[in-house]
Amino acid sequence: MILSCLWLISCGQKADPSPLFSIFPDENYTPQEAWAISDTVIQDKNQFNPGITRNQWWLGMTFTNPSDSTRQFLFVPNNPHINRISVFENEAFTASMELGDYFPFEQRPFLDRDLVIPVVVPPAGSLRYLLLLDKVGETFHIEPEVLDFQTFYQRKSNDTLVMGWILGWMSIIFIFAVFFAIELKAWSGAIYAAYVLSISLWLSTHWGLTFQFIWPYQMDWVGIARPFFNLLTNVLILLLVVKFFPPTYSGKSTSKWIWGIIIFQLILLLSILLPWGILESIPFKIIFLQTTLIVSLITSILVLVYSFIQWRAKVPLAGYYLIGIAFLALFGIVLQLNQKLIPLGIPHYLLDFGSAFGLMGETGMITAAFAKRASLFKKEKEGLVIEILEKEKKVAEQLIQVQEDERQRLGRDLHDSIGGMLASLYIKTEMLSDSYPTIPLSELKQMIEQSIQEARSLSHNLTPHYLEENGLENVLKLQIELLSQKYPIEINFYYQVSSPITKSRQLILYRICNELLQNIVKHAQAQEALLSIVEQEGKIELIAEDNGRGMDTTSPHSGIGLKNIQERIRYLKGSLELESNPTGTTLTILIPLHA
Repeated sequence: MILSCLWLISCGQKADPSPLFSIFPDENYTPQEAWAISDTVIQDKNQFNPGITRNQWWLGMTFTNPSDSTRQFLFVPNNPHINRISVFENEAFTASMELGDYFPFEQRPFLDRDLVIPVVVPPAGSLRYLLLLDKVGETFHIEPEVLDFQTFYQRKSNDTLVMGWILGWMSIIFIFAVFFAIELKAWSGAIYAAYVLSISLWLSTHWGLTFQFIWPYQMDWVGIARPFFNLLTNVLILLLVVKFFPPTYSGKSTSKWIWGIIIFQLILLLSILLPWGILESIPFKIIFLQTTLIVSLITSILVLVYSFIQWRAKVPLAGYYLIGIAFLALFGIVLQLNQKLIPLGIPHYLLDFGSAFGLMGETGMITAAFAKRASLFKKEKEGLVIEILEKEKKVAEQLIQVQEDERQRLGRDLHDSIGGMLASLYIKTEMLSDSYPTIPLSELKQMIEQSIQEARSLSHNLTPHYLEENGLENVLKLQIELLSQKYPIEINFYYQVSSPITKSRQLILYRICNELLQNIVKHAQAQEALLSIVEQEGKIELIAEDNGRGMDTTSPHSGIGLKNIQERIRYLKGSLELESNPTGTTLTILIPLHA
């Protein structure tokens, strides 16, 4: 894209040659005195750059038209930030037009971001112009051109395209910066978004677009907008580097300097916004702009040094910042020196767009750093999530193991002690029945026999014997068989799982199935039920269905044991769907084979 911009610039330079002009400082001359002095000054300059000026300047120029028809030209000073231009024609003592930043935008004789002056030269004649240029207390640079309308609009079209590309780039970077701020949840992302916005406003102000489109009637603000956004951008880039690379391991002394410069520039920003018009005093304004230049250079140096220190300390992503800031600093330092200290003869196109190209390179590298950080942040987050899940899994497995150990202990005690005692009691009752046949002990024997079966069933539920050896399918078949003997219900069982299931997973599935079966036989009042366990697409689909009375799914007390089932399913990263009505209940559970 930069190559395309440079190509357009080279096309734009095919305009008419820059006109020669004379220029001399104003010493409170009257127009009459200025005309007389202009006659003695040779018109031999095609650009002029005194840096920060303390004077107004008189510019003299002659337009000739050798043709036999009237010709119209546009005089373009290529500086959209001249406070006032008073135009005098053919030794007139009163200005034919006045324009500049001291006047509303709509009062310009030619509506353009630059201060364009229409010129009409009669046939076979000439026209002398004398311009009084007021740029006192500010950087003054002009490289005027005289263009016909066709060349001007071609140039304007090229300039608009270049500026559109640059501002479009900055808009995309701004959107990415906002995204990074939200995604990373870090102040550095928000500061970067503010930096991109501030630097975009500075570019638009530098090109005269903000005065044309945003604040065309705010003449007081036009004069301070550029130094304001310049200082604000400096503050934000300094904040950005110390927030992106906190001085944890290195750069602590440099960071103190950075914070000092930040505070100093914030004071300068505050002084601009104070209501007493601190920049209205010309001597103070010159000092202020020179100070701004110095702190801008210090800002560039500090950012470079700090980024270099972080890079030397092998801080991740510091190299991106170092390259980006170096790219911008190269453009920025050269342009600042050309404008304010040492005129280097840089053409106005590079003055207009050079800093923008530097900013594009800088923001490109910084955005790459943020993108890399987002990628690293995502990987760190994923690693942290995996670590947390592993710890949760370990804790959950320990909990389950403790529960199972306790269940097995209770099951053994129930089987060995209570079961044994009931069996002995049953034998004693039979012996009594044989010894005393007249005593009716059949009912007692039946109760003892039911207690033995209940104890056996409870023991089996607490300790699913031989689950690992016999497998989940066989253990569930045995459980269903015991329930069918005990309760008047027909339970259909369907099992089709070919993939191996871990022991812990089988145990949890057994607990879920057992809880579902117990709920059906004890509470559903159903005559028929179905338990289906099928493998499909890497998941186990478990369906428990009955034709009972249903349940109230909205009631907090509905479904005994349902909460335990949900907790187990949640542990296995599965899902549960419950449907119930007066004709029956259906639970569908999906559990990944490998969570």
